[in-house]
Amino acid sequence: MDFKLFPTLAALGVPKPRGVLQIGASYGQELQEFVDNGLRAGVFVEPLPVPYKRLAESCMKVQNFIAVNALCTDVEGRSYQFNVADNDGMSSSILTPNEHLKVFDQVTFSETTNLVSTTVDSIASQLKQRGFQSALECLDLLYMDCQGAEYRILLGANATLSQINYIYMEVMRGSLYLGQVPFLTYCNHLEAVGFTLNDVHFQHPGHWGNALFIRKSLLGLTN
Repeated sequence: MDFKLFPTLAALGVPKPRGVLQIGASYGQELQEFVDNGLRAGVFVEPLPVPYKRLAESCMKVQNFIAVNALCTDVEGRSYQFNVADNDGMSSSILTPNEHLKVFDQVTFSETTNLVSTTVDSIASQLKQRGFQSALECLDLLYMDCQGAEYRILLGANATLSQINYIYMEVMRGSLYLGQVPFLTYCNHLEAVGFTLNDVHFQHPGHWGNALFIRKSLLGLTN
């Protein structure tokens, strides 16, 4: 079975997250879940303008919830042909769809749009300059659904990761998208910067799922 983030954390008995940084926030489908679970602040990043507009409207209704229209990768200022999916943009990615076209043949990618990248660390710096320091200090959960681009996002978030305790993200195996990074690369990278894999689940067919990484010190692990 799949697993859900907040019931899993409650069962582990670890501290509840205070704030969330969500990359690939889409229309803000999870916002109410974050509110219901007591999160006091959030930064929600979405690259596509149509879902971002709805996301921003939702964030305006919750104190300390901030919407950002940006494409996050590992570098600033790089131009990407972003592949836009026709399922309300949910499967859109900087990566070119590969097996996704067969496994999810109901989803097509008939449009691309040119987007210029930034990084998580750059967004955090800009928000700090705009006076959102108190909200930023609450962010201890990184929540990502970026269709195979999550590893690049992690590489652009080195400074921000120092305050993160939980990483909950979509993961893939196989080759749903070209250039997709193997799952074990995520595990090795995050292990090296202080996290341990706590849960993972892959769907079949499809070979996508969710993974939860937790800061080792919260679990009493020293290495």
